[in-house]
Amino acid sequence: MFPVTPGGVSKLVRRLLFKTSIIRKGEAKRYHVRPHSLRKYFRTQLGALSTIPTDYIDYMMGHTVSTYNDIRMKGIEYLRNLYASSGLSIRPRTKLTKIDRLKMFAESLGLNPDEVLSRAALSRPHRTVVDPESRKIKVLNQALKHAILQELRSA
Repeated sequence: MFPVTPGGVSKLVRRLLFKTSIIRKGEAKRYHVRPHSLRKYFRTQLGALSTIPTDYIDYMMGHTVSTYNDIRMKGIEYLRNLYASSGLSIRPRTKLTKIDRLKMFAESLGLNPDEVLSRAALSRPHRTVVDPESRKIKVLNQALKHAILQELRSA
């Protein structure tokens, strides 16, 4: 196995960027996405997304830090688990729909959102709903209001 040179990393990144069509041949000599910008993205996003200490982030980037030996003694698996738990990704996060957020909130209150929606659909089987999404939102909102009011009355 041979060490990776800075030029080799640049060539690899450039090849991957061409392959994914992020950049095209014939563009400017300096590209918007370079190894340095990827490193900067890693540092800023990892620091913003998690509670990982900056010394750990610097160590992951290959910098020598004052707590170098302490971090190194924790082992590579410890650092891998920290990185995995941060949720850092280049891909954009999937955005939850309003119904998904309502379902999560309902579950946090102890409701079963699928059961609530099924009960509402079976209570009026003769109806045809033009916009089923807005109907689901309305049913979940009513169930949540009812659950919150019961919680307030029992408190």
